Amino acid sequence: MSVRKNGTTASPDLGRAEAARIGLRPGSTGTAGLRGAGVAGVNGCRFLGVPVRAVCCVVFLTPLLRWTIVRHSVSAGRSWRRACPRCSTPLGPRGDTGSITPRARCGVCGQRLGPPPWTVELVFVASLALLVVAGIRDLALVAFGWWSAVGTVLLFVDLAVQRLPARLCYLAAGGLGALLLGQAAAVNDFEAWLRLVFGGLGSAAMVAVCSMVAPTTVRWGDVRFALAIGGAVAWAGWLALYAMAMLATGAAAVVGIGLIVTRRATRKTHLPQGPFWYLAALVVVVTAVGLVGSRS
Repeated sequence: MSVRKNGTTASPDLGRAEAARIGLRPGSTGTAGLRGAGVAGVNGCRFLGVPVRAVCCVVFLTPLLRWTIVRHSVSAGRSWRRACPRCSTPLGPRGDTGSITPRARCGVCGQRLGPPPWTVELVFVASLALLVVAGIRDLALVAFGWWSAVGTVLLFVDLAVQRLPARLCYLAAGGLGALLLGQAAAVNDFEAWLRLVFGGLGSAAMVAVCSMVAPTTVRWGDVRFALAIGGAVAWAGWLALYAMAMLATGAAAVVGIGLIVTRRATRKTHLPQGPFWYLAALVVVVTAVGLVGSRS
């Protein structure tokens, strides 16, 4: 059905239901008249509120992310790091805070701790920016903000010690699933959430089979991380899940070949999969959600 106003016809918003289902704010239909300045001002304030909240999250969360990365960047079988390995100064919010700032060094002895300066902040800010630009809002934005925060931690931990701690993988998957369940209940549509559940379980099952066939290449940490990655991407659509698998595999293959050609690795070198999975999943989710939003 079309609506006539001021002698013009406005097309119905075909993407409104789909946008509401995945947590987007649907766009408005076209009209012949101009909106009032007051309405425009309110909409502008709402638009500005999202970046402001995102900046606040970055300011308060990035120190916590750095601390979590430093704490978990230890080899399997060792206890989580609580102090500087050189001077034994306690680390974290209750100890030396130098390691949780972009400086990334112990404030007492100057020992380098965690990822290089500003790398964690850059990855997390870019992740949140992409989610906001894609149009994810409300509880869905909180859910994917949580997912990107834990995913950023796992990315750097895997790069540092080739390990994906179980409790962080379960935090990423559990927090995302619980928050998106709330989003599904709010719009009374559980289709996307059920895709998340089956996509996460299916991805973990497939990676588990690969781990049993090639245990030196695919490890059980990858199986646990597949729950969070597969679930997040399947929420955006089944096609997105296939696209993520192809993108992550292709990127890992290109990097692996490049390392072998430059003699920085051999065919037996284990290449961490966590960074490829997280970055590919983020790109695919943002692209899929952005395409849905463009139709709303």
